[in-house]
Amino acid sequence: MIRIPFPQAPDYPDVEPGFDGPKVAAIHGLMGHDLMRKHLLRMMRETGYRDATIYSHLHPTKAIADDLCEAVGANRRIAIVGYSQGGFEAIKVARELARRDITVDLVVTIAAGGLGRTLPAQWGFNPREVPANVSRCLNFFSEGDRLGSDQKPERNLVQASRSGQYVENIVFPKDEHISHVRLVICYPESRVHPTVRAQLLDRLQTELATLTRQHHVSGSAERASK
Repeated sequence: MIRIPFPQAPDYPDVEPGFDGPKVAAIHGLMGHDLMRKHLLRMMRETGYRDATIYSHLHPTKAIADDLCEAVGANRRIAIVGYSQGGFEAIKVARELARRDITVDLVVTIAAGGLGRTLPAQWGFNPREVPANVSRCLNFFSEGDRLGSDQKPERNLVQASRSGQYVENIVFPKDEHISHVRLVICYPESRVHPTVRAQLLDRLQTELATLTRQHHVSGSAERASK
């Protein structure tokens, strides 16, 4: 008998009042809670992005969107990071926020495709269609990962849905031998694939740092105009 684990509750962080970094939803895939918690979530929190919450891809889409909306009143930036099935859910959450006329500053999808498309929840859903309310979308996939990448290369590529929207597809070639799991390994450093470190993990931190700077700049401009 195959046992499907009951989705775990979100792991909300303790964030001090006045925290002005981005609010991040980190969404894991099937049976991926511990993997994301021990690696991507830990990395983000330890590098200063403390308001990062981990969700299951089975957590209600509207509930994740509700949590992210809390940042809007404080003029904070919003980021969604989805791994495996969580990458599908990241796009769904962005679409829900589009219906609420809320901008998503950054969406990162990792290994969202391949055999993941065969799950009933993804039938007929296209994770490559980025909603127009997303400012930036980074899509990572490994050609050596059958679980998370499509056999036809063009099916792995996200496309911009409007002028001015930034989308980027980052592919790890097959000869790098980067598996589904190794795409998100962050600890210990000896286990981190050097290409994943340079192109995915460091890039994610750079993107989050940019969101923080943008918040500070916009806050300074708002105060100066008063």
